[in-house]
Amino acid sequence: MRNKLAILLLSLATLMARAQMVEESFARDPGPLDFVKGEGYEQAILQALTGDALVGLDAAGKVVPRLAASWKLKDGTYLFKLRKDARFTDGSPAEAEDVVWTFRAILADPKASPTKRAILEGARVELKDGQVALQSPRAPGRLLMELARIPIAQRGHPDRGTGPFLLRHDNGEWRLLRRDHFLKPGIEGLRFRILGDGQAVAQALQKGWLSLGVPPARLQSQPPPGYRVVTQPMTYQLVVWSRMGLAPLQAMERWRKDAFPPQLLGAGARPSRGLWPGVLGFEDQEIDAATLPLPKGRPLPLLYAAGDEPVEKLLMALRERARRDGVQIDLQPLDPALLADRLQKGDFQLACYLATFDPEPWSVLEYMEPHGPLNFTGWSSPALARIVASLKAPGDAAWTDLQALWAKAPGALPLVDFHSILWVDKRLQVTPGLLGLYLSTPGAAGWRWEK
Repeated sequence: MRNKLAILLLSLATLMARAQMVEESFARDPGPLDFVKGEGYEQAILQALTGDALVGLDAAGKVVPRLAASWKLKDGTYLFKLRKDARFTDGSPAEAEDVVWTFRAILADPKASPTKRAILEGARVELKDGQVALQSPRAPGRLLMELARIPIAQRGHPDRGTGPFLLRHDNGEWRLLRRDHFLKPGIEGLRFRILGDGQAVAQALQKGWLSLGVPPARLQSQPPPGYRVVTQPMTYQLVVWSRMGLAPLQAMERWRKDAFPPQLLGAGARPSRGLWPGVLGFEDQEIDAATLPLPKGRPLPLLYAAGDEPVEKLLMALRERARRDGVQIDLQPLDPALLADRLQKGDFQLACYLATFDPEPWSVLEYMEPHGPLNFTGWSSPALARIVASLKAPGDAAWTDLQALWAKAPGALPLVDFHSILWVDKRLQVTPGLLGLYLSTPGAAGWRWEK
């Protein structure tokens, strides 16, 4: 009898432990955890769960302390003082030397994460009176926000972090187990498995096997029992670049207002209203120039990525709207890799592409800076350097001047803004934000199961 009772209690304890784990999925293998070389969305999630950057960004995009307890800017150099209660997975304390090692390893290794190398380009890091001293050609406000994307590794061990969860990878599962951590995680942990397509995720959600996930567009507003709908802001836009001048963008600015039927957009998209993402804090701004005539006697050739059915349907709706004005849009699908190459080379007249912005306002400079990753048209202005040098806190007057400069002759126009619709277990309390559920601070450490 005692044995049966013990087995029953053990079974109940096991079920309770499993219930406290958040069940999630990856679309692809994130690869080995590596705070220097690791790149990609799934890898970023692992790093956010297992590591700490010097600073974090909260759900509203505001800089908050993380591994650094405090910092100050002196004579163009940031000085970071680390907190004393952060420890790596082997129990050793996080020290300023670990930060210096991480930054230098990223700068020295040509195979390091391209995202992190771009943030640290031109930077100098050293120890100064037990603190981390960091100089960079980047604007101080921009640099501080971008440092949230570089979790710190233990010197000599790029796979060890100080984060709120400990990674265990075996049998096709990535288990993240709660650690003793200054963020005081409110969940026991998370378990990820690979579900490679939307249909598999949908089936797992319908059966209650996942704690959260992105449902198919056709089902987004109809969660199964036990789930609720959570809207997640995103910094994705469907954008058209023009090397044919301003006239096509002015016409598309008119057409986007009524080109896309609500049933086509679904719950996760809406027509763009401005020139830059509103979720980054920018007011709606229209093109500020006299209306120019479209070229006569020939269609508008618009390149786009082949195989992306939702985007193709949106562009077909745009083509139909243009036809009502007597304008023909010639949709030309290209292999995605070939399209990316054509964009980089400026080998197009009009091209449509899904643009992903970093969750901070400085990311719009990618449209404008020489060799910026979104400056496919060779856009330039003699006034840019002066205005950029004046940018400080998001929302100040210089940002208004910057957007006004772009509005006079933009090189690109967003057509559609996207946000993510999630189904989340009703018992699980999460906080959506600009960086998603995982990449903000406290991220998953701030989640709670309702008692």
